[in-house]
Amino acid sequence: MDHMDHMDHHHHHGNMDMAGNVTEEVFCLGDGQVMNNGFQIAIGSAQPCALFLFPGWVVDTPAKYFGACFAAFLMPTVIVLIQILREKVLESSKNSSRTFGLDALAAAWYGLQMMFAYFLMLLAMLFETGIFLCICFGFVASFLLLQRYKRYKGVTGEKVAMDGAPCCAL
Repeated sequence: MDHMDHMDHHHHHGNMDMAGNVTEEVFCLGDGQVMNNGFQIAIGSAQPCALFLFPGWVVDTPAKYFGACFAAFLMPTVIVLIQILREKVLESSKNSSRTFGLDALAAAWYGLQMMFAYFLMLLAMLFETGIFLCICFGFVASFLLLQRYKRYKGVTGEKVAMDGAPCCAL
């Protein structure tokens, strides 16, 4: 099968009748693409399937669509959790003689945080409406999580607000 045949492949996820016809509607069209021409929903026989970050991660079933949306919702929270861990490492380095090792650990956490931030940027660039909205709602939930955590830890006033989005906080 050459590449063009592969691109035109419909993802049928229904039952076939005796004549070999699909009895349920096609979930989406193709083997995954990135950067739609404007916001679309990757559901329907005329809509291209979304490609979730990596080759082969084609969102071509309802279960995969739900999983992609759920992962997109959780990713901002992962960024916030990494940010909290990084801040704890930096706090502990203030009273330590092992500052290089702790700074290196904080730098590794920062690298991981930025990797997830760029993953979210790439997912937003899919222009897939459901995934994009889940990212936005995930940022809202992660901001609330961070605010509640900082209030619980006794940080008040301006220190509760994040400096920009969780993906870009230093």
